[in-house]
Amino acid sequence: MSDDLTQKIRYLKEVKGLSFHQIEAEAGIPRKMASKIYSGVLPMTEKRGFLLDPYHDLIASWFAEIPSLKALQIWKRLKERGIVVSYRSTAEYTEEWRRKKKGRVYWPLVFLPGEEGQVDWFFVVHPLLGHLAGFAMILSYSRYVFAHFFSRYSFEFFIEGHLMAFDDFVGLPRALRYDNLKSVVLKREPLQYNPAFLEFARHYGFEIRLCNPASGNEKGRVERLIRSIRETFLNTADHHQSLAALNQALHQWVREKNETVHRATGAVPSEKKFEETLKSLPGRRWSNALICPPKRPTKTGYMIFDTNLYSIPEYKAHEPLSLHVGVGRVEIYDGKGGRVASHPRSFERKKEITNPLHRSGNRLGDKAKRERIYAVIKNMDQAIADFLEENARAGEDSYQSAYLFFKLLKEQSRGLLLSLAREALLARCCRMKWVLSRLMVTEPSADPVSPQNASLLVLDYRPRPLEDYSVK
Repeated sequence: MSDDLTQKIRYLKEVKGLSFHQIEAEAGIPRKMASKIYSGVLPMTEKRGFLLDPYHDLIASWFAEIPSLKALQIWKRLKERGIVVSYRSTAEYTEEWRRKKKGRVYWPLVFLPGEEGQVDWFFVVHPLLGHLAGFAMILSYSRYVFAHFFSRYSFEFFIEGHLMAFDDFVGLPRALRYDNLKSVVLKREPLQYNPAFLEFARHYGFEIRLCNPASGNEKGRVERLIRSIRETFLNTADHHQSLAALNQALHQWVREKNETVHRATGAVPSEKKFEETLKSLPGRRWSNALICPPKRPTKTGYMIFDTNLYSIPEYKAHEPLSLHVGVGRVEIYDGKGGRVASHPRSFERKKEITNPLHRSGNRLGDKAKRERIYAVIKNMDQAIADFLEENARAGEDSYQSAYLFFKLLKEQSRGLLLSLAREALLARCCRMKWVLSRLMVTEPSADPVSPQNASLLVLDYRPRPLEDYSVK
């Protein structure tokens, strides 16, 4: 040890008043050794030279070029140059270069009311529902939250998440911040936005803000929200049997969060939201549909989307048609812009979705027709599907009940029938007689029975005088 080191340790201890932990960082020697040198217990000896000292400048140049080099990489480079040294010695010699740099200081971000919101996807695997995509948006000033689960994360679902959040906020912030989502930005260098999303942003008039690379703190509010959903809500989400039930529970969780004092602001988000100066929604809502180029149907009269088959009327089977795909329905249009078919969107694979009205009666047997009508009515809404299931448990023919619903659609509105189905489920009386009584109609009866000789129904009699019945 040199005398200079001893004097430095004494200066740091006696003049600056540093502890041996602090002297360790300043002098570059272990604190116990610094303590022994200061107390005179450790004899002063000159530091021995190291095997790699002659290659100090070479190793320093490698770290200057690539600061993140590992000890193993340095050892391999030395070995390739014929320098015989152990890996452990290399690791000890290069520790000074590889010492972790001081952590970056992040200044707190401050936002004006209504200035910015933060948006992101997060993904979960549900034991019953499989892979789900969660959409999250938070207002940066008030910390007011919106979240929803979708079965897909393609562009139309990304837009639907925005539309649902805007409706929930009753407005939108002046800017929205994203990371490198492909739905927003296709390429960073040179910067290239998704044209479809640019059109959406122009329609609603908000600014697109992108996070800088490796700067997750810039959207830390939505990242913290997603972590909270994972740590609290998803711990109890496994028992939900359907996506609708899961979203209903998530929305309840979000409402409670918006009514709870936020740890950072010390205010309730739903109350602080009144301070937000949000932009008003435009008069025309964005039409959220993925429009596919026109193509001819299959020879069996179906249009294909995402491996599923959607039926079309037979008279349209020989002309190009285009698909307009939304988050819940698939609509089919002809070249003149007329809608020729509408189906609930299926998220399964290789399924056949057929409207029985698209097929002429002479091609379908009675059994096949019943099956198709039942499928159409059941897929009309979850309330109808639940009604038919309970109807079968009540001992009725659910296929006949579906056929009656099908006939009622000619005179009654779809909304009225769905309302009656939900009311029947709540009343636990899923019988068609109950539905028909509510509509004040009767089930069509069979033809009246008549004898072959119609003259038998003609009754002729002579009235008798009342005197014959007088009491004597």
